[in-house]
Amino acid sequence: MAAQRVQQSETPDAYAKWEQPANQVVGAVEGRTCTASAGAGPGGGTSVSLPSNPRAEAVINRALSQLGVTYSWGGGDANGPTLGMRDGGVADAHGDYAKVGFDCSGLALYAYAGIGVAVPHQTQAIWAAFGHLTDRAALQPGDLLLYSSNGAANGIHHVGIYLGDDRMVEAPQSGDVVKISSGIWGGNRGAEFIGAVRPGA
Repeated sequence: MAAQRVQQSETPDAYAKWEQPANQVVGAVEGRTCTASAGAGPGGGTSVSLPSNPRAEAVINRALSQLGVTYSWGGGDANGPTLGMRDGGVADAHGDYAKVGFDCSGLALYAYAGIGVAVPHQTQAIWAAFGHLTDRAALQPGDLLLYSSNGAANGIHHVGIYLGDDRMVEAPQSGDVVKISSGIWGGNRGAEFIGAVRPGA
C-alpha cells in the first residue's frame, strides 16, 4: 500500500482500514464503482463495476474474490487455488509445494476462466498466446501485464491483472498473498514491464 511505502511503519496493516475508502474515491473519479461486503469470500467482497466492459469486470472481480489467498508456486487452476509444486529453489524454501494457493499465472488463468477464456499457466506462454500491447496509454482494466527481467520474451517471469490507475491485482511471490499492488509503473517493476495482452479480445 502507498501509505506503508511512505510511512514504513512497523505495523503495516494499520493502514488496511483505509484501503477500501481510498479505492472508492479513486473509482468515483474514474467512473468505476468499488464495493465491499464483508464475508463474501477470501477477498472480503471487494469488487469493481465496469458497465462499459462487463467481461473485464467479471475477470477482475473473479481475481479480487481471492484477495488474501496464499501465494503458492505452480498453484491455481480454472476452479480456484490448488496445491503448489516444487521448484528446487525459493518456492521450496517457503514450502509452496505444501500450500494451497495461486501463483501469478494461476491467478490469471482462474480469473479468465470465469469468462470462458483459456489462459496458459506460464508467463512466457501467456505472452506467446495473445497479441501484444506495449503502449501504456492503450491499456484497459482486465489486461494482463507482463514483466521481463531482460526486456525479452525469454525473461518474462511475472503477470498481474491491470486495474487501472497505476494498480493491479496479483499473486506476487512466495511468502506473500493475492493482493492489490499500487505504484506499478515506478521503480524496478515499471522498468521490467514488457507489455500486456488482452485475452479473449
